[in-house]
Amino acid sequence: MEFEPSNIYDPNGNPIGTPRKKKRSPATGIAVISLILSIALLIALGKTISFFKEENRRLTKEYEQKLDELKNDGLQNSSDGSQEDQQPTQIVIDETSYALSTVVSAVRPSVVCVCVTVPSQTIDYGFTHYQTEAATSTGSGIIWSEDGYIITNQHVVEYAQQYDSAYITILFDNGTEADATLIAADKQTDLALVKVETETPLPKISIGSSSALVVGQSAIAVGNPLGIEYANSVTVGIISGLDRKVTGENGVSTMIQTDAAVNPGNSGGALVDASGKLIGVVSAKISSTDVEGIGFAIPIDDAIKIVTSLKEYGYVKDRPATGIAEGTEITASMARRYRLPQGFYVTQITAGSGAELAGIQKYDVILTFDGQEVSTLNEIEEIKKTHKVGDAIPIQFYQYRTGKTVETTLTLTEDKG
Repeated sequence: MEFEPSNIYDPNGNPIGTPRKKKRSPATGIAVISLILSIALLIALGKTISFFKEENRRLTKEYEQKLDELKNDGLQNSSDGSQEDQQPTQIVIDETSYALSTVVSAVRPSVVCVCVTVPSQTIDYGFTHYQTEAATSTGSGIIWSEDGYIITNQHVVEYAQQYDSAYITILFDNGTEADATLIAADKQTDLALVKVETETPLPKISIGSSSALVVGQSAIAVGNPLGIEYANSVTVGIISGLDRKVTGENGVSTMIQTDAAVNPGNSGGALVDASGKLIGVVSAKISSTDVEGIGFAIPIDDAIKIVTSLKEYGYVKDRPATGIAEGTEITASMARRYRLPQGFYVTQITAGSGAELAGIQKYDVILTFDGQEVSTLNEIEEIKKTHKVGDAIPIQFYQYRTGKTVETTLTLTEDKG
């Protein structure tokens, strides 16, 4: 044993040393700590591997069970109820769908191109003659019935409403074409019905439901973007929103929103779900350099009611009308400038309507409708939708010709288009 020098001496005068502690090497401590950490890490890694193996087995089992359920469901929902000669459903991890190519093959024959042509005409003004150029409007349509009824948008066939010389041509997916007749069109809902005379059954589309849609489910748009050149194009997306209030020139409409690409020419085309059932009639899109992927479709539950009425009556039966046709909003600044009250300034009244019978004339200002202050035609229309034909609506308006405020009732009549 080694001793360190000491200032302590024994009785004989000899120094007494203290034992010197042997220093442990730092490397020894580090090695021990490393060994402990390595053991702990190996234990944790083993547990993690075991967890992932078990989780993988569980997910695989659930996936296989879901696959079996979906296959059985696809066979049970086949059109003839038979389990033979049926294509199994394809599985997408987050939702059920049929193979996209199968859906498209089934839907495309039911979507057509609608062409409306106004021939060139010679117009005489005294000794002057003008030659107009031929005009063509193209859009899409959906075969609703085997006997030739086709759904499309009102704005697609607008030329046929405006010009007696206009004619409608339907181009089918197989390359054939046929003449069509305009049955009726409804501007408010932007829906129209045309008819093709046929001796052989047409491939009608399978009608689905829009009431059970959920945001995020698949949506497939089939139509004719940019006209005949790209006829029966297919775009795929999802349902981006439901019950969207879209304001257009015909008022406020409730629409389905989708990010499936929609372009001019898609109007009147089909929006179908992952099983190929029709859930909406493509009608509009937001077009702007700042906007991408926002298209709209008329919910099929609403559309079927409209086209059924168009087929049976030629107009939308039992829809109430005020008779207030056109006008503009009187803002606060306009009210001060023209010395008029704020409200809705009437510029056109329908003859024989409830508005005319209530004494409302051109230049009058509607102040309240059913007890609510109004300043736009959309506001009046939205209130009207809560009533039915024959209802008497309290109304207050400023009578321009007398400068007085009049309170009376307006009886809703039936809108026959």
